[in-house]
Order: sequence, then structure tokens, then C-alpha cells
Amino acid sequence: ITSLLALLLWRVVAAGRRKPGRSRPFHLPSGVTLRPQTLFTDTELLLYNLIRMAVQDRYLVFAQVPLWGILSVEGEGQLRTQVLRHIALKRVDFVLVHPGSRVVEQVVQLDEDFPAESDDQVRRREIQEMVQAAGIRFTTLIARPTYSVQELERLLGVSDPE
Repeated sequence: ITSLLALLLWRVVAAGRRKPGRSRPFHLPSGVTLRPQTLFTDTELLLYNLIRMAVQDRYLVFAQVPLWGILSVEGEGQLRTQVLRHIALKRVDFVLVHPGSRVVEQVVQLDEDFPAESDDQVRRREIQEMVQAAGIRFTTLIARPTYSVQELERLLGVSDPE
């Protein structure tokens, strides 16, 4: 009888594991409150609008994009997983996407005054290396709201040659 119960238990557990598509729906735990938060600082919003004006009709502009959303990671098993885990929580400030091909053509990061060897600077260098390794142009702008549209066009490489 013990063997029969063990067999029955094993079959029930094994049957439960065979349904990978079935998971319980997520419910927000009581005591947790969600609220919207601002996406931009005042300077970032001003730069976002200036960038949009500088690249209008040439690119779509997206902000605060996760790095995994713009990079396709190809590799074998654990190597791919390792890279995906490393980039999972990293994001870029602005992304310029060609409206026809829908391909990211340029990443724009804001350079803030972080100490030279701070975690933020190391993270920004890693992002720059990964973006450039994917063949995407990388531009750094100083986080200041005094750019003109023409100056941004030149810095972003979208000004018409004269």
C-alpha cells in the first residue's frame, strides 16, 4: 500500500510539472501601494524636447529604454544568460530609432557629474561598450539645458551639410 501511495504521489507531482504554461496569476500583496512616478527631471525633459526638435522627421525618440530592449544577445547557453543578467537593470537615456527600418541608430546618454570611478561611471562605460559593440552610434551630452536645436543637430550628426 505504501508503494501505491508513493506511485500515486509521484504521478500527481509529475503531472503538475508538465504544465509549464500554467502559473498562478500575480496578485498585488496587501500593504503594497503603487503610484506613478516622474520619468524625467526638468533638465532631461528639456533635453528630450530639444532632441525631438533636432531630429524631427528623421528619427523616433524614446527615453529611459532598457538596454535589453535595444540589444539582441546571441550566444550559447550560460554565456547568453550571463550577459542578459548583466544588462537586465541597465537603461539608456535616449534612443534614436529610424522610423522606416525600426532599428536603433543612436543612443544618447547624459553625462552627469559622477566621480571618475563611481559605480555610475563604470555602469555608463559598460553601456557605451555594449552599445558600440552592437554597431550603434553612442553620443554623450552634458546634462545642461543650454543647447540650441542647431547645436544638437550637429552633435547628433543629423545636420544638413552646407
